[in-house]
Amino acid sequence: MAEQAYGITFAYSTDGGSTFTSVGEVTDVSPPSISKDVIETTNHGSSGVKTYIGSLVDYGECSVTFNYDPDGTDDVAVRGLATSANSDASVFKITYSDDGTSTETFSGHVISFETEAPMDGVLSATVGIKITGTVTYA
Repeated sequence: MAEQAYGITFAYSTDGGSTFTSVGEVTDVSPPSISKDVIETTNHGSSGVKTYIGSLVDYGECSVTFNYDPDGTDDVAVRGLATSANSDASVFKITYSDDGTSTETFSGHVISFETEAPMDGVLSATVGIKITGTVTYA
């Protein structure tokens, strides 16, 4: 059954996931994706057909776009996650709009922070996050 995306929220934690701060005015979210490497195991006894085993899982990246306020408290904090060299991973949470109980929580590094300032529009920022470890679905 389809669910509407309207109402989704995105939050970050700077204390390991004990408390979360929501990023305001989110306009677009691309949640983590899942891909899995495979290792070829074909051998001379494989009857002429390649064989594989599953290997490492990669949750890829997540991106979030929001209306940007260059001196807004949360906006400055998220921008700061992008400028912190050699930092530990932060914890992020996406809460879906179904009934507020479907979430994806994950650790990641902010790898990009891009702003846009269209002539006839609002300032926006898009944050790119590289997921490290697993994603918890609840």
